[in-house]
Amino acid sequence: MIRKLRGALNIPSQQAVVEITSSMWRIGIYQRQPVVLARSLDLVLQKPALLGRTRTTSLPWLITPKPLREIEHDPLAGMASWLPLEERFSLYGGNIGFMEPGAVIDDIARDVTNRVHGPFAEDFRWVHLDGQESPIALSSAQAAVFRALWHFGGQSQPGHAVMSRAEVSSDKPIDVFKVKTQNKANPKYEDPLRAYKTLVTTNQRAGTYAMPCAA
Repeated sequence: MIRKLRGALNIPSQQAVVEITSSMWRIGIYQRQPVVLARSLDLVLQKPALLGRTRTTSLPWLITPKPLREIEHDPLAGMASWLPLEERFSLYGGNIGFMEPGAVIDDIARDVTNRVHGPFAEDFRWVHLDGQESPIALSSAQAAVFRALWHFGGQSQPGHAVMSRAEVSSDKPIDVFKVKTQNKANPKYEDPLRAYKTLVTTNQRAGTYAMPCAA
């Protein structure tokens, strides 16, 4: 769950997960604010000092399931920005999608995968290939690489420039798409690699990469 939430928020893998208690974790930084995951809202309301341990100069984001009872609009009274798990995150195709606060929550599963940037969804976590009925789910690192290539507008770039833009600690874009031996023939891993090979052109001699559909 923590790994998928971090992926939905595009939290870099370099940021460590810190356990605050057995039921509460700081899982990274989102929009320069610490992100805290707790098993229940009541835990935080009963022990607000725990949340205080995560505070910096910015208010934290707090992710918890919604209580079954009715809850007031701002139960944290300004201690944090609350992101109810059921309202702000959606599970689809084995991945978790994030809806920004203030966004309209309407048919989340459909909206998450819609084409927005060429063949890609708005958050680049889904890609559509011609001739394939269903979109392909991508990991956060794979999405970051595609997002970086899209940023360069189809122009060829050295591998280090792409990976620096993606903020992924690998040498080449292909690294995050490679399929391990135990995952061979598994569409979950093979399909993102196929998308990469379809959309990205590589000049191995020059060590450059481009995505023509971004032009």
